[in-house]
Amino acid sequence: MPVIDIKLWEGKTDDQAKENLIKDLTEAVVKNIGCPTQAVDICITEVPRKNWGKGGVVSSKLDL
Repeated sequence: MPVIDIKLWEGKTDDQAKENLIKDLTEAVVKNIGCPTQAVDICITEVPRKNWGKGGVVSSKLDL
């Protein structure tokens, strides 16, 4: 059973974009691995920028 774990900054992605991402990634896994659609698990976790570091700096302090 393939599992894809995605972490995104909180508030960056709307629900429709997440649905599209889940659909597209599932289709890619099924096509490339050959497993059944129902076997693909995808978990999207939204992380507050204050809990994410990039280059030694808390991401909430970065201008991205």
